Amino acid sequence: MAALVLLEACTPSSKRLVNQAIEARGGLERLKAVRSASLSGKIHIGSVEGNLSIDFKRPNQMRMQMVFPTRTVVRLFDGTSGWMSSGPAGHPEFEPMSAVDLSRARREADMDGPLVDSAAKGIRVEPAGKGAVDGRPTDALDLLFSDGTAQRYELDAATHEPVRWEGPELVNGKQRELASTIRATRRVEGVLFPTVIESGAPGSSPTQRINIERIELNPRLDDAWFHPPVAAGPTPP
Repeated sequence: MAALVLLEACTPSSKRLVNQAIEARGGLERLKAVRSASLSGKIHIGSVEGNLSIDFKRPNQMRMQMVFPTRTVVRLFDGTSGWMSSGPAGHPEFEPMSAVDLSRARREADMDGPLVDSAAKGIRVEPAGKGAVDGRPTDALDLLFSDGTAQRYELDAATHEPVRWEGPELVNGKQRELASTIRATRRVEGVLFPTVIESGAPGSSPTQRINIERIELNPRLDDAWFHPPVAAGPTPP
């Protein structure tokens, strides 16, 4: 049934590309067998380096933590609601996410990615012709999410693995085009994971680099891990 839902989200000319992309990542059965995942490594934003950890749990729960020398950023999403904290290490003060941040968190928390069960997620997938990433021939797909977000996904024309995605993102209150390019990957229990991702404005030098060093599949994660330790909002008098 999942494969049928997947195909209904695509125009006829994109069905083959979508199925090839899913098989390249390990196949639908292996992807669905991952019920939770913990990833950790480094994040570089400009010249600043921090420690990064991301935890996922079905359905659509995510905890992302970035620890920098002077501050710690935590993003929580429980599948419906989201919270953010950015302040001195050890002193988290969570606030509810804005509507824009919530839509972004909902997309990021999707462990399967937008090409799996696209129709059920309200995502439209259409072919966008041929392209190239650093001289690497690609097949492009245009994705339109239910919240109105548009992204372009590029797949390696030979291996069908994801290479880059590009679209508008809100950065410091301003909407800008951002492109994220996958520079390295690793298979864990047959599932393909990106391990080096560079992001920045299209055609410019990357301003962010993520290096994933550790990947653990199906760890035990309590639902409370994806909520603030106390209710977000002002402290009662």
